[in-house]
Amino acid sequence: MSEQVRVEAAWRRIEGWLQKYAPQSHGLLRAPATFEQIAQTERVLGCVLPPELRALYLMHDGVHGADLDEFGEQPFAPEGEEDAWHRKANAVDFMPNGQAWLPLEHVITAHGGPLSALDGQETASCVPVTASAKYTMLEGMYLDLATGLLGIWADAQEPTSLRIGLADWLEEGAAALAEGRPDRVLGMCPYMSPTGDGLTWFDPDPMYEQDGWRPVTN
Repeated sequence: MSEQVRVEAAWRRIEGWLQKYAPQSHGLLRAPATFEQIAQTERVLGCVLPPELRALYLMHDGVHGADLDEFGEQPFAPEGEEDAWHRKANAVDFMPNGQAWLPLEHVITAHGGPLSALDGQETASCVPVTASAKYTMLEGMYLDLATGLLGIWADAQEPTSLRIGLADWLEEGAAALAEGRPDRVLGMCPYMSPTGDGLTWFDPDPMYEQDGWRPVTN
């Protein structure tokens, strides 16, 4: 089975789970990217996206809210957990590393920020895929086009390979959700937001449960 087919199948499992159990997160998915948008991204970055990454973007162009400013101004004094801004903010970092799936426009800007300096090449070899919305896109995950492996990037730090491909990562994330356990890539646990309609991933820590987050169980 090709990497592309595996990515498509794994994403359908994750999206089906979101639709059933985390509708706030599911509702933040953007429409599929167009071939023109992908081509424009490739022109700007000076690279060709691999088939498995193109396939992912042809299903959705990331999420709304990868930059939290898209949700409008953060309320200074929100009225409890039902506050609309916080419900969406709590639901956007739902990829299996607790980060947001970057739209193509943010792939370009994220690479033009800290990752391009770390890349150190005229053309992109490390393409950002996710970033933390809560930390204003100062850290994230990238795909190394030379190796097909994912890695972690952060501002003023050297990229670090995770030694795992996109398909493996998404398959493990889908399995962790279905089985209600930590993923075996980063050891992060899936948690439901305090309002019960959004998903994120945290390192296991009872502190989150004290704040109203609940671990996903099977």
